[in-house]
Amino acid sequence: MRHFFLVMGCIAAMLACNSQLAEVKNVGPDKFQEGIFGTDAQLVDVRTPEEFADKHIHGAININFNGPDFEKQMNALDKNKPVYIYCLAGGRSKQAASWAAKNGFKEVYNLEFGINSWLAENKPVVSGSNTSAASTNTGMTYEEYLQRIKISGKLVLVDFNAVWCGPCKLLKPEVNKAIRKSKGAAVLLDIDVDKNSTLASKLNVRGIPLLLLYKDGREVWRSLGVVDEETITAKIREHSR
Repeated sequence: MRHFFLVMGCIAAMLACNSQLAEVKNVGPDKFQEGIFGTDAQLVDVRTPEEFADKHIHGAININFNGPDFEKQMNALDKNKPVYIYCLAGGRSKQAASWAAKNGFKEVYNLEFGINSWLAENKPVVSGSNTSAASTNTGMTYEEYLQRIKISGKLVLVDFNAVWCGPCKLLKPEVNKAIRKSKGAAVLLDIDVDKNSTLASKLNVRGIPLLLLYKDGREVWRSLGVVDEETITAKIREHSR
């Protein structure tokens, strides 16, 4: 009996500890902006140093989620103060926010769809040189994109992805198989959102992996997240008639 009560006591203690874990609050650009203006707010950009140097939200500190010192740098912050976390499209920041909530941070906020959503709302950013406006355009221009998605007699399947994105890696072989099965009816346009951040913002890409299918330059299908080759192939066949 004594052993039983000891076990139950341990379980109760574990439940009590778990109940004290912070809940990650996923918020849009407006709420995020309101929060980071608070005097106690800690703003963390969890992208790579290169992404941070290109453009970031004013006042942010860069703690690379995939860097070797991520946990050490996060633990150096004040866990009693609110922490606001963002990345490019929301994938890394969601994981970082979850880590923070499980490791003692009392208030944790995640910017939904990352800095892409921030830019889509025309909110201010600074570049690595601390200018007050967004950095110069990098990667494919919007005009080039419009030209690339319009190929006479063919469908164009655009795959928005990033090297750090796990779901993107799962989707890629499915996309490649579907393109091969199309036997020339569709061509693939592969776009890394990190290398084409200005274009991604212009097209309001708020999550990846994202597939867009075009016919004569007109969007006829889109899919956010991982889908199988059969689904992609079916859409290509449907719109190639």
